[in-house]
Order: sequence, then C-alpha cells, then structure tokens
Amino acid sequence: MAEIARKRLRVAMPAWEIGRVNMGLGAKIGGLAVVVEELPPELVKAASRQGIDLEVVTLTPCFAFIDRARLTPVDLRLPVTLSGHTFEFEVYEHTFPDGQKVAYFWDDFQLNWTTPAAVYPSDPQMGLRLYAAMSQAMAGYIRQGDFQTIHLHDYHVGLIPFYLGDDVLRDAPVHLTIHNASYQGIIPLIGGGYASLDRINLPGEKLFHKYFDFFDNLNLLKACMLKVHENGGKITTVSGDLAGTWGYAAELREAHADIWSKALAIKGSPPGEVFVPNRHLDLFEKLPVAGITNGMSVLNRPEHLPELKAEVLREVQRSRGAHAPLFRNPAVHSAMLGEDHSFDLERLHVKKELKRLLHLEMFDFEPSKGGPEPILLTCVGRLVDQKNLGLVADIVERTLAHDPGAKFIILASAPEGDAAGKGIEAHFFYLSRLYPHRVAFNSSFNLPLSKLILAGGDFSLIPSRFEPCGLVDYESSLLGNVVIGRATGGLTKVAHCAYLYQWLDISDRAGEAGAFFGQVAAAIDTFRGNPARHGEMVRSAMAIDASWDASADRYVNMYRYGFLTRRWKEERRQLVGRFLDSLGNDHGMFMELFVPGLREYGDAYDWELKNAGGV
Repeated sequence: MAEIARKRLRVAMPAWEIGRVNMGLGAKIGGLAVVVEELPPELVKAASRQGIDLEVVTLTPCFAFIDRARLTPVDLRLPVTLSGHTFEFEVYEHTFPDGQKVAYFWDDFQLNWTTPAAVYPSDPQMGLRLYAAMSQAMAGYIRQGDFQTIHLHDYHVGLIPFYLGDDVLRDAPVHLTIHNASYQGIIPLIGGGYASLDRINLPGEKLFHKYFDFFDNLNLLKACMLKVHENGGKITTVSGDLAGTWGYAAELREAHADIWSKALAIKGSPPGEVFVPNRHLDLFEKLPVAGITNGMSVLNRPEHLPELKAEVLREVQRSRGAHAPLFRNPAVHSAMLGEDHSFDLERLHVKKELKRLLHLEMFDFEPSKGGPEPILLTCVGRLVDQKNLGLVADIVERTLAHDPGAKFIILASAPEGDAAGKGIEAHFFYLSRLYPHRVAFNSSFNLPLSKLILAGGDFSLIPSRFEPCGLVDYESSLLGNVVIGRATGGLTKVAHCAYLYQWLDISDRAGEAGAFFGQVAAAIDTFRGNPARHGEMVRSAMAIDASWDASADRYVNMYRYGFLTRRWKEERRQLVGRFLDSLGNDHGMFMELFVPGLREYGDAYDWELKNAGGV
C-alpha cells in the first residue's frame, strides 16, 4: 500500500448505466445507475480518509438521446474491429458539479437506435457486437489514460480485460462488481465458438474453451469472472459481507440441489421448481465472490429528500408546465408545493400529514374520522418477473377482508411488449374499479408521487423473486414505511425492522401467496393490536445507517488489495525462481520425481513450481 498511499490513484469505472438522468446526460433502467452515480464521489471521500488522492473516471456509452453538444469532445479516435471491418469511436468528456468526470463513447451505427427506455439490445447477436465494440473503445481509452485500476460493473463491459492486453493487466488490477447475475450475456454460437469470438476481434481458438464456453454458448460474465480472478482481482456483488455469508453473495454460491433442499424444508413437501440465482453457472460455487452492500445517498433520508421540499417541487412543476400537474388532487398539489414536508424521528406528525395527503391524492376523499385508521399498503416498482408484483394482486381481496381499514396504493407499470406484465396491470385496474375506495392503481410513473407514496405509506410490499441489492427497501424504511417482503438477497438487510417470509417453490404461486399474506396479516395485526411495537419498527427502520461510508471504505480497500496481490504473485514467482536456480545439477532429477497431488490433495505452490520447472 505504501506505493499508493502518498500519491494519486486513478480508477476507470466502466458501466452501461450511470444515472445522471436529471441532467439528461445518462441512463437509468435499474439500480445499477443509482450505484454508479452515487459511488464515485463516496469513493473519493473514503480514499481521502485513507490518505489517498483518488480520481474516478466513469466510462459509459454515449446514447443517442444524450446531447453531445453539452459534452467536451476529446481529440481521440479509438479503432474498433468487428467481422474484419475497422471503424472509429468518438470520445467526449464531461465533469459534473460533484467533481466527477465521465467519458462518453459514441458511434452512430452502434448507438443511434437507443432511447431513454431502451439501451440494451433485445437481439443477443446485436448485443454481442455492441458490447464488443464498446469494450474495445473503452479499452483503447484506458490504455491511453494512465489508469492504475479498472473497476468493471456487470457483464456488458466484461470484455474489456480481453482487449486491454497482458502488458496493461500486469500492472493495473481489474475488479468486477456483479449487480444482477441473472443476466450473464449468454450468446448462441454462430459457426462455432472460435468463429464467434474471431468476429469480435478476439482469438477464438485461444480463448473459447478456457473462458467463454457455456453449454455451447458464449457466456460473457463467466469469461470476465475467470479473467479477473486469474489476474488477482476481486469479484464482488451488491449485498452481503466480504466472506459471502449472507445476502446475494451467499445466494450466488448455492447450487440447485441446495436450494431445492431448502425449499423442501420450508414447504414441507417436494417443490415443483426453484429459482437458482447463479443460473447454473457453477463458477459462482468455485470462485470467491465478496459482498459489499450498497449504500444510499443522504438525500434519501426524509429530512433531506428533495421531493418533500416545496421549492424543488415548484421547479419540477415549472419544467413540466401547468398542463401537467404533479399531483392530481388540487388540495394535495397546493399543500405539497406550498410548504416543505421534511420530517425525522422527532417530527413524525409530518409523516402523519403526508399519509393524509396521500390518501386524498389516491382516493379523492379524506380518511374517515369515525372508522378505524386506514392502513396504507404501498407498492412502487416495475411489473416484471423479478419483482413478482402479481403476488400483491393475488392477496388484495383476502387482505381487504382481514381488516376493514386496509387499503392498497400501487404505482407500477409493465414494459412495452411484456404480455405477462400487462396482464398484471389489467388485474390491478380491475381491482381498483371493483374496490374504488380501497384500491388505487396508477401505471404512469411520477417521481414526486412515488416519494409521496413511500413517505405517506404504512407498509411497503416487496415480494421479489430475487433482489440482489435492494434499494426500495432502504428507500421505504428510511421514510418509516415498514417493509413486508420475501427474505431474499439484499432485502434481508432490513430483517430487523421488517416482515419477511421465506418461500422458494416458484411453481406454487398459491403457496407463496399464503406465505406472503401471513406476513401482511401479522403486520396489520401488530399495527392494530400493538401500536407501541409498530412504532418501534418504524423508528428502527428510519434509524438504519444506509450511508455509503462503510461500503466505500471496502471498495477502496479492494483497490489497495489489487496492488498487494500483485506483490504477492511477484514474490511467489521469485521464490519459485530462486528454488529452481538452487537445484543446479539436480534440476532434472527433482522435476522428474516431483509430481504434485490432484484435487483436494493438490497444492497451488507445487503446481506453480512444476509448471515453471518443466522436465
């Protein structure tokens, strides 16, 4: 560490989504964007605490909807070769008000189809060409940029190490953070594995079987993981601890048989089908994957949340125009834009007022003063398979029957072309028409409305099939909206102040709905019968330390580790060399007799010596 403790460390951070959407200079489809936007400045602060002057440059595609006139062109043309044809990417840079620099990579043919809602190709072959082209361009930028470390995010940029060259990899550690292992970049072969790699400017015969082969497909994540591990870098994921004992880091290690056995124990009978988080890539069961749990910006705390500040909402309204009010109900619109509604543990009466405004906004009438206090069960998310929100629709009617004051507020929509998601939308619309005073559904996303729902709600429903990190659980908890969800991945980090159920048989939807409803009923019964306990859970949720401090420290330590492991490998090579030199005339005799053990009896040092010594 001494060699970097007193000098500048320059890190390249390639990622497909970087956030920055408020300024129109980035993309956000999922949680990856939130992390890549918030992490770099937190890393700079963490490095400073350790005496390191850190610079992070984020690398991202320059999607077609990004106004290149607002970026600074770089006098650099980066050659890229696909199918034997060479062309050049343009490079732009921009430094944001938080001091973070982003490098953008543009080619009209590769990126002219992209929109804010579509940045990932649906066709796997198109995706392979795009990811390969972008990785070549980014590798060219890194080679010319004097970077000491590369920190990759997900498989889309996972080809970069293969294009960097051994001379760069010898000096610059490369690390990989996996945000969602369900997406691995599995590409069908065309003309065999060698030809499939040759077309993207990689030597197929040399690389296919060693790195990419996955049941006669290319697997870009597998290749990147192997390359990073081989070069002494760390593979991390977004929840859990460094030892991988909990969260998504632990789930990725589990084989199908392990999960099936757990499902049997939970259900009490053989499960029909279980979801395997590593998607049967057994490399996860063999390589160490560390968990570094994501943090969240302090702006997500209720005392700082911008969407609870009147001036922020007025500015957003000005940009939208008077024809598109942020809030549908005039009284709610006036109240939210008229004064701040920030709160904290000492101002929970403001949260109660937000609950009243949310009820008025969604149901168009004030909560009844004579009946039981309404219990607002909220849900904000995407109607995709991962989020499993159809389960919420399945339990609506039994929940309404369980408690006369229970009400559902759902803000969710399905991607265009997703038939299953559109079916769930239709189910929610049906329920909202059937129970207009108790079920409210909105399929038009509105950020200020989503924050009002989370801030004004009592319970946040998150029955995710898998949730690598979990951001909405943090968002909800910090706003005093107690989570009811499935114990999976990063969601388990709020288990101490949430109602979590266990279920693994994804073929038994009715069984899972019963387990989910059991936790909903328990939460409602606590709210009604033990308000002191409910209050404790609200306070515990709001008191969560969701800051980036600990996580950013671990990432900086990972960068330091990258240099130390290089020292270790070099000293090991020297040790082997010194021993071989000392053998003298005994070299041939020793190497002929020296046969290391195999499998559990093998020794890494012995094999390194055997390979270096020859016969």
